[in-house]
Amino acid sequence: MAGGMTADPTAQSAIDDLPMSAFQLSTVLMVAATVILDGLDNQMLGLAAPSIMQEWGIGKSRLGDVFALAFVGMAIGTLAAGSMGDRFGRRGALLAGVALFGIATLATGFSTAFWQVAVLKVIAGIGLGGVPGTASAMIAEFTPARWRSVAVTFGVVCVSIGGVIGGVAAALIVPAFGWRWLFYAGGAVTLAFTLFLWFALPESPRFLAMRPERRAELARLLTRMKVPNGVTVEPVRSGQPSMPLAPISALFAGAMRRDTMALSIAMFSGMFMIYLMFNWAPTLLFSIGFDLGTASIGLTCFNLGGTIGALIASLAIVRYGSRPVLIAMALTGSAVCLMLALMPLGAGASRTPLLAALVALGLFASAAQSAMFAVGAYAFPTALRGRGLGVMGAAGRAGAIVSALTGAMLVGATNLGFFGALTGLMLVNAVGFIAIGGHIPRVARPHAPVGKQLP
Repeated sequence: MAGGMTADPTAQSAIDDLPMSAFQLSTVLMVAATVILDGLDNQMLGLAAPSIMQEWGIGKSRLGDVFALAFVGMAIGTLAAGSMGDRFGRRGALLAGVALFGIATLATGFSTAFWQVAVLKVIAGIGLGGVPGTASAMIAEFTPARWRSVAVTFGVVCVSIGGVIGGVAAALIVPAFGWRWLFYAGGAVTLAFTLFLWFALPESPRFLAMRPERRAELARLLTRMKVPNGVTVEPVRSGQPSMPLAPISALFAGAMRRDTMALSIAMFSGMFMIYLMFNWAPTLLFSIGFDLGTASIGLTCFNLGGTIGALIASLAIVRYGSRPVLIAMALTGSAVCLMLALMPLGAGASRTPLLAALVALGLFASAAQSAMFAVGAYAFPTALRGRGLGVMGAAGRAGAIVSALTGAMLVGATNLGFFGALTGLMLVNAVGFIAIGGHIPRVARPHAPVGKQLP
């Protein structure tokens, strides 16, 4: 840790070796729920896009510009949340992000002009951008070592669960009540849950351990976690009010540089693929002859596959480690993309093969990106974890920006150009996974902790 301060290894080991308490489980589920809302709100504009384009006569290029601006907001939010989480705490960073995108989403339903939608989408993006990385750090720091990769992957896959809920909601709400009610419902639910979290969500124990002036709060939290009396996670040396903040340049120095760059490359290509699907797949399917219901259900199938695949991947990582699992998933995802590029789609085509292929795309390509956050939570130490995941996330937002700017062109090229581009992206994704040095290792024996203890 920075400044020569290290966590007590005996105490850390004791916490990591404890079973998962009901309190820890409930906390992880609360944090995971914020990621579900992130995934739900994040995909709303893509789901509403066909209806908005029809109502206001908006062209694909203007819609792409709004997506790009939203991703700029997400990049800002990702970096800001990482810095805020390392400096002031995970809890505050998470609550601020969820509240911000909840307010902006609700307000979007009251928009009377497209420029208002654009401004509110940027504001929502700032809130949305910081949630996955902050949630990953918080889940990692509440979870015993053995289940850490499973828990973090589950937390991140909740983005896809939110997408599944959003797709079903859009298919039911938009044709019956219009696109505005999708934003009303999403924003209201998000704000209500934020109020609940304000009273129920605790701070991360490992963050509190770096703040000796908050040891009373830490002691109360450890009691709720059923940590035995006398065991603490306080720094060995606590002569200063709090632990010095490690410089962000440490992410690009020494051995850490390789993992930071490789994770960023994998995240860039992975989020390019994810957001090309989130924002443009419904428009692509609608433009080549499928109805609005099929366009929404197509994205739901992709998210459903991603949810199932990520949970399977998290269990496979426990047994085999993250390196072979993620590389195999990225390469298989590339093959599925190629199949979709060559599949005959259009007016009169059966939707069954298409929906099955979209499930497979989520099962491999999308799921691999969810598991990547577990690798990042493993690779970055506590003092840099929020900002390390923030840098990863910012690289992903950059990929999302490029996807927004190129999406209109790729949609115009039909499924061959659209899914052909995704084929190349998944190959780059696999290269990034190959280059990562700090992969999560497999379990050495049945009761051994998964991966290294979080420093």
